[in-house]
Amino acid sequence: MNQFFGSTWGGVVAAALIVIGVSAALAIQISDQNAPMKGKWKQYEDYLDGMARFLFLAQRGRSIARVQAAAVAAFLVLGAIAGETLLLVLAVLIAVAVPMMLKRRVRQRTEKLEQQLDGWLLMLANALKATPAIGEAIKSTVNLVQPPISQELDLMVKENQLGTPVDQAVLNISERVGSPLISGALATLIIARQTGGDLPKILETSAGSLREMARLEGVVRAKTSEGKGQVIVLGVIPFLMVGLLGSIDPTWLTPLTSNFIGYIIVTVAVTLWLGAMLWSRQILDVDI
Repeated sequence: MNQFFGSTWGGVVAAALIVIGVSAALAIQISDQNAPMKGKWKQYEDYLDGMARFLFLAQRGRSIARVQAAAVAAFLVLGAIAGETLLLVLAVLIAVAVPMMLKRRVRQRTEKLEQQLDGWLLMLANALKATPAIGEAIKSTVNLVQPPISQELDLMVKENQLGTPVDQAVLNISERVGSPLISGALATLIIARQTGGDLPKILETSAGSLREMARLEGVVRAKTSEGKGQVIVLGVIPFLMVGLLGSIDPTWLTPLTSNFIGYIIVTVAVTLWLGAMLWSRQILDVDI
């Protein structure tokens, strides 16, 4: 028995038991309504659920979180049993990657909605010239646009059919998307409708303004992309130079790490490098 506990298999079994015990303790904490971990887990489920609903996924946040937790626990147990560090790294990646991937998809969908907004406003303006009812005009544009904006419009039409006022249904889109650009355009739609202005003309003007903003953003993006590439090159060059000098003569940079003056020089150089990187990032972060 002493030989078993002192062997490699004994260590593997001990590590596996520790992982299983920690997983069981976390499961008990999550299932207990009064435990602090239950509240944190519920917040995480709600966070995933909000992104899943926005993306119109079939799975909900609770099921995604449970599958993620099961996968993390499985890789931890397998890594402890097999003694493979790669499996433990995969467990950490699964724990981190799931919310990051969902957040990335949310950002991509929001950008796609912003790109489709000006075209939909023009369609709505033309529809309002044929029918004065804004609810019917919005409904007529659902089948004329591509996802993801067609999904949001279809949901808005269904909310209106179930009794939600048109203005509130439009505001619900703003709350779901959370884009200042879309919120501003939809706010213009509501205000123009309530004040009784020439709504088709206002929508056409708004669509033109959005197209001009998109054009300017493209110009700025093209002008700053070259600068960003130069910043990356300049930021990497010092490390390449240090590596090159170290490979040519290992003692060349020794004075920088062997006396107090060398430490001061390295500290000043690193500080200036960090300041230059942050400053260049601020300069290139142009917002229209």
